[in-house]
Amino acid sequence: GIDVASTDRVVMISTGVGVGPCIGAIEMALEDSFRPPIDLIASYRSQDEVVYGDILDSMQQSHPSKFAWKSIITELDGRLSANEDNLRLVFESNFDASVERTHFHLIGNAALVGEMKAGLEEGGVPPSKISIESYFNHGAELNQESIRRISNAVASMKVAAAIE
Repeated sequence: GIDVASTDRVVMISTGVGVGPCIGAIEMALEDSFRPPIDLIASYRSQDEVVYGDILDSMQQSHPSKFAWKSIITELDGRLSANEDNLRLVFESNFDASVERTHFHLIGNAALVGEMKAGLEEGGVPPSKISIESYFNHGAELNQESIRRISNAVASMKVAAAIE
């Protein structure tokens, strides 16, 4: 679970239909005034595969101070971990919270989940601030360059926060 006392922001990262379970969790969190704000980054292969966009748009419009979402279309943008611009979606937010006080929930393709988890941990995010749900592709080899890129993104956000 999420330690609400030590968390100022939740980042949910989903792939494909992994967005479905996120919606239920987000709905419950929005009903609880003590829950921190949530950023959802939903990754889809193509624009045609985007599901629940209208529901997520409505939730964002109804709760602008508690919920925001963005999508990554991999056939256009590349994988979430493909470049620094994509990774900025994870670390930049309208919700004010340091990386250290952010909880990351990763749900979806085991390759992305594994790379994100490894990169976050390598960048200094404590394992207690990362929760995962992974399905299919468990045998995929993790891309070490993606892990390094994620780790570097975490480190750059820590430096930026220290400067501010």
